[in-house]
This record gives sequence, C-alpha cells and structure tokens, in this order.
Amino acid sequence: MTTTHTDLWSQVHDERRALLDLLETLSPDQWDTPSLCEGWSVRDVVGHLIGGTQVSLPQMVGPLLLCGFRLNRYLLRDGRRRGACPARVLVTQFRDRLETRTTPPGLNAAEMLEDVVLHQLDIRRPLGIARPVPVPRLQAVTATVVRHRMFPARRLIAGLRFRATDCDWSIGSGPTVSGPMESIALVLSGRFVAVEELTGEGLPALTDRTPARTRAGSTGAAR
Repeated sequence: MTTTHTDLWSQVHDERRALLDLLETLSPDQWDTPSLCEGWSVRDVVGHLIGGTQVSLPQMVGPLLLCGFRLNRYLLRDGRRRGACPARVLVTQFRDRLETRTTPPGLNAAEMLEDVVLHQLDIRRPLGIARPVPVPRLQAVTATVVRHRMFPARRLIAGLRFRATDCDWSIGSGPTVSGPMESIALVLSGRFVAVEELTGEGLPALTDRTPARTRAGSTGAAR
C-alpha cells in the first residue's frame, strides 16, 4: 500500500503527540540531559523541532550567512537559542505547533516524519524512557535516511546487507548485519551508539566505518 501525503502528516502529528506527552513530565534535570546528538541537550532538540515548524527561507538566510552556510552549525545555534526558553514555554510552543504542516525550506512530510521520529529517540534513549515506534514508521524513516546524502547510510550500507530481526526488511548485499529496525534506523542515520545492538558477520566491517567516540554515546547528526 502506498503511503499518501495525508497519511504521512497524520504520522508526524502522532509522533509529536507522543513526544508532547513525554515533555509534559520532564524534570529540570531531564530537560538539560545531553541527547544522542553531540552537543545538544534535550531542550536544544525540542527547540530545533519547534523551529522546524516556524522557520522560512528569508528567516534562515542571515543566520546561515553568519554560520558560513554550514547547516549543522546553524541548526545547533538555532536549536540552542530556541531551547533556552523556560521548559513551560517550550512545552506550550510545541503544543501550539503540534498539528501544523509547515516545513523548513526544501523539506517535505516524509522528512518531517524522519526528523521527529529520530529526534524523539535522541531524547528518549538518554532518559531511559522507551516508547516503541511502529515498525512500518521506522521503515519509512529508514527509507528517507537512505535517500539523503546528509546521512552516512549509503557509505555504511556499501558491500553489506542490513536485515531487520523484528520485521521483513533488508537492504544491500554482502555480509549481513542484523538487529531491530529501530537500531538499524539509528545507525544508518549516524546514531552509532546503536551499533552495539546489531550482530552478524558484517558487524566488524560496519564497526570499522563508525567512530569509536560516537559508538560510546553520542552522534554528530543534526537531523
């Protein structure tokens, strides 16, 4: 069955509602907890997600110029600026934007789904507050990750076969790397802390392609 544009937005909104439920329960210390994204706290990630529903191209040009047109630097600065608000303000802002269909310049509904799913995991995993993401949703997110050159997926997949152990899904050819769909989605998006959740004869080759520093706990991924 083909996923429609409307279906994608309903999934985006569902993921936002699940994240809002979590944000409403966080303590001050949890808001300041480092996320899976290197240099980003929980509040910075939330600020980034809010910004993704508000920013327009004219609003981006000046800050991007100040960042030397380095997108990740811009995203980090913008996320930190927005995330500096009190937690109650961030929750209100996030709630107010929950059902919008606004996207940053150049992005679409599929990429907004990828963004909120991965960043929700960036927040939940360090806090130890798990929530199973529907497997078809993780498959859609992984498909988006593989399409985009800003993620390391193509380099990681080359010469290897990734196979999910909790659903009928695989990609690539060669020695096999196996694990839960969530773990594969995280690794292919550059969240290498999940490498330890994978197994298979292709794992040594995959490990050689991932920085030990990020396997230890965080990632440089901005999206």
